[in-house]
Amino acid sequence: MKRDMLCLTEIIRTIEKMEYNGDVAPAKFTVKGYSKKKIDYHIQLLKDADFIKTGINEQGRELPTRPTWKGHEYLFQTLNSTVNVVKEGINVVEDLM
Repeated sequence: MKRDMLCLTEIIRTIEKMEYNGDVAPAKFTVKGYSKKKIDYHIQLLKDADFIKTGINEQGRELPTRPTWKGHEYLFQTLNSTVNVVKEGINVVEDLM
C-alpha cells in the first residue's frame, strides 16, 4: 500500500481531538473517507515515525491513544503551512515529515 500523506494528516488530526484516556485504546476509530484497512496501515506508519502512541482495544485492534510531542509538532507545522500546501502541493507536507 502506498503512503497517503493526506490520510496520515487526517488520522493525526482526529487523534488530537480525542479525549485522553491514558494508554487505553478507543473501542473504535474511523476517519471519514478512508477504509479500516487504510487507516490501520497508516496508524502503523505514524507509530513507526514516533508521531503517535497506540494500544490494543478489546477487539484486538491496535489504535491510537495520543499524539507524541513529534506528532503535535507535525500538526502545528502543517496547520501553519496550509497556505503553502495549497500553493505548492503535497510535497510541502512530505518535507515536514
